[in-house]
Amino acid sequence: MTGCDGRQKGRSYFTEVAENLPKDTVILTAGCAKYRYNKLDLGEIDGIPRVLDAGQCNDSYSLAVVALKLKEAFGLADINELPISFDIAWYEQKAVTVLLALLYLGVKGIRLGPTLPAFLSPNVAKVLVDNFDIKPIGDVQGDIAAMMAGS
Repeated sequence: MTGCDGRQKGRSYFTEVAENLPKDTVILTAGCAKYRYNKLDLGEIDGIPRVLDAGQCNDSYSLAVVALKLKEAFGLADINELPISFDIAWYEQKAVTVLLALLYLGVKGIRLGPTLPAFLSPNVAKVLVDNFDIKPIGDVQGDIAAMMAGS
């Protein structure tokens, strides 16, 4: 989950997702949205904190490397076979770089929000939805259910 400017409307979405994810899930994060949930006591899994922080928005590449290494370690053919959900907080232009890098790696099913980027014309949105299954973030419980179902 990435993003900046905690004053933006919809920021509580990411806090609510972090609080409501099953206790056996890990949150890999980079960016400013994490400041809403980094100090929450979300527990550990076998001594490993549930929130693993890669840094700022421009450090999101580290999360992509983690995903690629997991794909390799599990002998998977496609990064989309991993049980990982990419939710990008859309608050500023740095998120474009994160989105483009993930699309280049072939990641599908990325959620964007709380608002969609201004450049997302109907034609561009159709291409992204048709080719990459890009979707807006929705309600917390529905999105968590979709994440846990792998969609």
